[in-house]
Amino acid sequence: MTFTTNPYITNPWVTNPWVTNPWITYCSPIDAKPTAGQTLTLNLSLPAGKSVGIDWGDGNTTEIVGPASSIDYANTYADAGTYPIRMSGDFQYLTRLEIEDVEVDGTAERLGALSGLTFFSCGGSNTLSGDIANLPTGLTYFGCYGSNTLSGDVANLPTGLTYFNCGGNNTISGDIANLPTGLTLFRCTGSNTISGDIANLPTGLTYFACYGSNTLSGDVANLPTGLTLFGCTGSNTISGDIANLPTGLTYFNCYGSNTISDYTTPHTWTTKPATFILVPVAPGGLSESEIDNLLIDFDADLTWSSGNVITLTGANAARSTASDAAVSNMVAEGCSITTN
Repeated sequence: MTFTTNPYITNPWVTNPWVTNPWITYCSPIDAKPTAGQTLTLNLSLPAGKSVGIDWGDGNTTEIVGPASSIDYANTYADAGTYPIRMSGDFQYLTRLEIEDVEVDGTAERLGALSGLTFFSCGGSNTLSGDIANLPTGLTYFGCYGSNTLSGDVANLPTGLTYFNCGGNNTISGDIANLPTGLTLFRCTGSNTISGDIANLPTGLTYFACYGSNTLSGDVANLPTGLTLFGCTGSNTISGDIANLPTGLTYFNCYGSNTISDYTTPHTWTTKPATFILVPVAPGGLSESEIDNLLIDFDADLTWSSGNVITLTGANAARSTASDAAVSNMVAEGCSITTN
């Protein structure tokens, strides 16, 4: 009988595809792609009483004996190439895998063999692919940067996830109502097709950035109150009064078919949105007096600096001379301002 829990399995005695010995279970969660002389560092955690062997793919090996809590293990590659990293022993008990310094590739399915992982992070120009449904189910932290091509429905993310940050050309879809309820950060670049009402975002979310062909809707008054960053591109249809944005927002960038159309005064800005981009379509858009009042309030309440951006184009009205002094002050402080 073949006990198969993974489509890559070829050995009837084991539950992982990367087995070379019928009596020892191996997994190969990633391939390292170093340049000549480059050092790969794996930061790992393993509980007491467990041990894991690492085969670095170049003939070097390392044995890890628990307890190990966020310990670095490194290997320097003499030659450039692609080296499958194989792990043997109690690899399913590893709780942390942080990959440093070297480009890697792999799949969500291969990572899934590390079933005990709660923390996964890899920086650099990585190429991780596969369906997010196959990530380790106990993950609470997932951060991967590079040219990744993850796909799948957000409903299939690990339910305990609190941090999800994936750069690249991802194609993640689904309704935001199905994001993990404890999520505090969600960032995903690529050609994503996320949909749903922003009122259904996780209530503890502080950072939401989703780029692609998304179709979010709803009133900005219903964004999570603790949100500090909101960036969303696509064919969104977000509406409302910007005076109702979360008070701690430091970044606001919303493109699409948004119809944000009001700015109610008096209003006091207590936190500077260092990037504030509002490009609505008709019938949305702020009136001339609302644009003037917003710029005047920005100047009166906040101090701007180099690198700050305010963009109020699209269906917004042009400003009048009433806001000239405010704009001059903010530009003198270093802010870049674009209006109709």
